[in-house]
Parts: sequence; C-alpha cells; structure tokens
Amino acid sequence: MRKSILRGGLLAAAAAVALTLTGCGAITDPDKLGLYYNQGPSEGFKFDHCTTPGAVDKQPINDSIVWLPNNLRTWNIAAPGTPGADTNTPITVQSAPEKDQPSGVQVNVWTQTNFMLNTNCADKENSPIVQWWERIGKRYSADTEQGWKDMLGATVVPALETATRVSVRKFNADPLVAGTVQNEVQAAISSAFQTELKRLVGGFDFFCGPAFVRGNSACPEVQVLVKDVDYTDPGIQQARNAKQQAIEAAAAAVAEAEGKVRAAAAQEALYRNAAWMELEKAKLQLAQVQACAASPNCTVFIGGNPGGLIVQK
Repeated sequence: MRKSILRGGLLAAAAAVALTLTGCGAITDPDKLGLYYNQGPSEGFKFDHCTTPGAVDKQPINDSIVWLPNNLRTWNIAAPGTPGADTNTPITVQSAPEKDQPSGVQVNVWTQTNFMLNTNCADKENSPIVQWWERIGKRYSADTEQGWKDMLGATVVPALETATRVSVRKFNADPLVAGTVQNEVQAAISSAFQTELKRLVGGFDFFCGPAFVRGNSACPEVQVLVKDVDYTDPGIQQARNAKQQAIEAAAAAVAEAEGKVRAAAAQEALYRNAAWMELEKAKLQLAQVQACAASPNCTVFIGGNPGGLIVQK
C-alpha cells in the first residue's frame, strides 16, 4: 500500500509538469498526450482514456497519467561536437566489392531518422498508442528521458542498422562517398527500415513519419535521411586524394605537351607557306631600307639580287 501511495505521489508530481491546473480541470501540454489510468481499490489499475493535447481534462486525483510525446522525434547520428546528436557512432557498412575484388571497402553512414509516435486513440485500449505503451514503452519506462533512449535502442536503432547494412552493401564505396547515389541509397534504407521496424515491434504501426496527423488513420513511413558517407579508414581517403592529384597533374602535363606539339606544327606549316616566307623577306628588306635611309653613308640600289635591292654602306 505504501508503494502504491509513493507511486501515486510521484506520478502526481510528474503530471504537474505536463498539466496546467484550472478551476475545474487541467490543460494538457500541446506536445504531450496522456494515457489516463484509473487507479483505486474498486477499479484496480485500468486504462480509461487518452488526454487531448492542448485541451482541458480532469485532474488525476488518486489516478495516474502516463505522459508521452506528441511531437516530432529524431535519432540523429552525427560527428562528436555536433549539436543535437543522439550518438556519435556511425553505422559502419561494407560496401559492394569492386570488379575482381573479393570484398568491398568499409564506409561510415551518418543518418537522421525523423518520426512520431502513432498517438491515435480512437479504439481506446486497442489504440496504437495504448498498445505501444503496454507492449513496449512500459517495459523501458519510455515516459522518462533515459527510458525513451533505451526504448529507441531496442526498436528504432537496431532496425535502422539492419536496414542500412542490407541496403548499402549493394553500392560501391566511391559513389557512396561522392554522393552520386544518395537518393537511391536513402530510398532503399527507408523502405527496408520500415519493414524491419514493423517486424521488431510485432507488426504494428507504432511509429509514423513526420507527416503523421493525429486523428488520421494513415501512418506515413518513418523518414530516414542519409546526411553523409565517408571511408572508415582515413588512409583510403588520403589515397583517393593522392590518386586524384596524380590524375590532374598528368592531365596538365599532357595538355602542356599537346600545346607544344600544336605550336610546333603551326610553325612548321608557316615555314612551308611560300607566301608567308615572301612576306617575312619583304619585312626584312623594308627594315634594311628604312635603316639605310636614316644614314648619310648608305645607298640603296634596285636590282642585282633576287630581292631586287642592294644596300651599300
């Protein structure tokens, strides 16, 4: 009995966080949904109804309310130091092997999963939110911060890891890291994830995507975003960088050599052009005549050589 009184006191304290008391009832936090349980010697401990987010409900005197999130939730895999990260450990996957290679290169996959609890409550105790709490949430005390993380670690996280590994193994490492197949990878992971998550929770639509609307029976797919993919071994990236530098240096050398060849070919073509040769001779003779004309000790004679000019000093 003492334990029951203590639990009732703790639940009442928790309820005060999610409820704003009024003269005749309590207003539920818009981002919360409450599972209202009747609790007493004649009623036992039995689910009664769901509170409506943002609406007035009766005060849980001698009863209890389990408060659950009615807003968008995420599981964010990000590098250390990133704000909002739920974990800093990426999902490591072996990519598809290259041609004539026995195995693929390992890559790190960084994702963000966006979802909402299916908070529909029209079927009372058979509603998705009630069944989720009774089957899964209660086991991990998912109405607490640590319990919520533990619940995700037993449902969303393993489903995501399985779906990611199964999907990414179909792609080669370089396109994954380059991001050229990001849309395809993301779609493959999302589809596999939904199937695996539903299998892990017993075939129920307990988790829905960001487009979920409470009161609508539709449960859109949970959204999995692939934010980045990199090589697990940093040395592979360095080797790829060195290879690319060598390719670019070789291309520059080839371009320079080709330019020299083109210039030499153009010059040779000019030497073979009689008209160009005559023009160059005429320019030379003009320069000689102009220089001679500027000197009193120089005389120009016409004729006597193939060019028709003799310059005598």
